[in-house]
Amino acid sequence: MLTVFLLVLSTIASVTLLLRTAWALNRFAYRPLEPLPIKDDDIPSVSICIAARNETHALAQCLERVLKSDYPKLEILVLDDSSNDDTSLIIKSFAGAGVRFIAGSSLPDGWLGKNHAYQTLIDEASGEYILFLDVDTSIRSDSVTKLMRQLLANKRSMLSVLPRREDSYHASALFGTMRYHWELLLASRKSPPASSALWMVERRKLDELGVGLKNYGYSVRPERHLARQLQRQRLYWYLIGTRELGVGIEKRLTSQEETAIRLYYPASGRNFGLWLACVLFLCFIFLPFAINAWSIMDTVTFVWSLTVVVISYGTFFLYTFRTYGGPARAFRAMIWPLLIIQEIILLIMSFVTYRFGTVTWKGRPVNAQPNNHDALKVNE
Repeated sequence: MLTVFLLVLSTIASVTLLLRTAWALNRFAYRPLEPLPIKDDDIPSVSICIAARNETHALAQCLERVLKSDYPKLEILVLDDSSNDDTSLIIKSFAGAGVRFIAGSSLPDGWLGKNHAYQTLIDEASGEYILFLDVDTSIRSDSVTKLMRQLLANKRSMLSVLPRREDSYHASALFGTMRYHWELLLASRKSPPASSALWMVERRKLDELGVGLKNYGYSVRPERHLARQLQRQRLYWYLIGTRELGVGIEKRLTSQEETAIRLYYPASGRNFGLWLACVLFLCFIFLPFAINAWSIMDTVTFVWSLTVVVISYGTFFLYTFRTYGGPARAFRAMIWPLLIIQEIILLIMSFVTYRFGTVTWKGRPVNAQPNNHDALKVNE
């Protein structure tokens, strides 16, 4: 009876995962648009803002890609956030190409490091729209133009993009975390998904919501809070990156794991009950695989559990083939049981590190800030 009860719960979890994944992939799919009939003088200006802290491994390649952008009204600002490597030298080496170097300052009270860096960039930027870009996120020459079409055609003030992974043969892609998948799974009208890899917001709206990020200094996900605010006015847009859109990511596995540990427990609202529900949900997704692998069952139970396993495999193939490129993506979809185990471990590590105050962000302690909230809530 216990096995049957657990299989019922696993079936519900697996079917829910499949339906939500299919819904989200369709709801947030990137759909190309024709060029808007706008005169060159009326095209909004865009400031690409990049905060870099010890990023010598990827910064030069990131800037080379950004500089190839065909968007006509573009400025590029890069802030060195107190790096102790050659990050500042790399930024300055691109000055002749039009990249503006911004020196970071000491971190004041009430701020996490990246948020303060972004606020400094906001204060220095002159564009009507501000595009925040992680160093390990890549764009193509026409990506900014296509993103601006999406904003203007859909009459939105903010958008963010789930980046596509093209180098699926790398270990960091094959065994990468699933946080973007969970972001889609938990999406709702009141709490839309948001991506920190690339997000763009209208400067005017950003100031209306609280003078830049000054109301979100403590938040580990400031873009999510802004998205939630603007979603209420139907001014937010989320896109799943495609090869055509050209927004990709090449984040190292260790960086992905650090990000997951920093984000997973706060994503539950730091609510133990909700966090535990997430852990149990993943356990139920994994359970049929474990039952098939290690138990001797009657025919009906075996077929039932095998069917649930097939549903789970179908879900992960569906998601992976929509968000990854390259032949190795099939292998990633096939190893979903290992990925689920990894996610359970990361959820537990996130909970433990927050409880013991050992969470860091680029070498700075997150729990040095107040830990009873992730942002000052404005009209929420």
